[in-house]
Amino acid sequence: MRKSALISISVVLLVLVLGGAWYYGNGADVKITDMYVSPFGAGDSGKLNITLQNNGLKPVDVWLEIDNAFVDENGVSYSTSRLIISDNSTNPWDEGTVSLQKPIELVPGNNSVSVWLGYRLPGEYPVNVRVVQNSRLLDEDTYLVNVPFPELHLKLEDEMEHTNTSDVYRVYGYLLNYGLSSADKVSTNLTVTNEKTGEIVFTSSGFYSVSGQDKSALRTWPGYPYAIVEIAHGKPSGDSYMPVQNVIVGKEGDRFLLNVTSRWQDQVTSAELHIPAQEEGR
Repeated sequence: MRKSALISISVVLLVLVLGGAWYYGNGADVKITDMYVSPFGAGDSGKLNITLQNNGLKPVDVWLEIDNAFVDENGVSYSTSRLIISDNSTNPWDEGTVSLQKPIELVPGNNSVSVWLGYRLPGEYPVNVRVVQNSRLLDEDTYLVNVPFPELHLKLEDEMEHTNTSDVYRVYGYLLNYGLSSADKVSTNLTVTNEKTGEIVFTSSGFYSVSGQDKSALRTWPGYPYAIVEIAHGKPSGDSYMPVQNVIVGKEGDRFLLNVTSRWQDQVTSAELHIPAQEEGR
């Protein structure tokens, strides 16, 4: 009885050993050899490009599991487990070129695969990549994605119309973004100072948004200036200049300094404009 039991136990152990040897001996030998991301901004979609090396002699099917590929404005991370992009895919939700349920077939040698990335805010995001076959981890690596911050600047310019009763300056302002990431809800303040008296005669504030590598006009209505300054030769014209909200009226001899300051997170940028220009006042 004891001998029979020992034989049974030996057979079970042999089966387990042989089964494990078969499982691992026939498993894929796949390594992550390279990962890179082309620069992209917050609010845009990017791609993590991965090179997978199949060291075997036959094609193998594997899964990719990606952590921290999408992060929303609240810092909540979403994985894209088993999401693959074909070379001609331009839309992360295009069912024809994106697969959520199919494994990747890797031919012997190097294979290129891409996965979608997306982040609502700039910063650094560690993306963890795992290569899996039949629930067995073949390889794992982490790539640090750097999403750059916006680079904000302001520009002010004006056009002057001379009439018999006044000089009317139409002021145009632009929020410029030289960076890749967009900036939403940029707090922007206008302060107008009478340079003769040093008195602040007008203030206003608003919020603007600008896409990456783009500019946004500072205005309430399309086609209208950001502000209007009227220098009356005598009696003011009484024109409301609607729908422009930022209207300053002065008399002959007045000089105004317009200061616009924009703030977004830790970034502060400003621009100034003298009306009339200093050359005109000489």
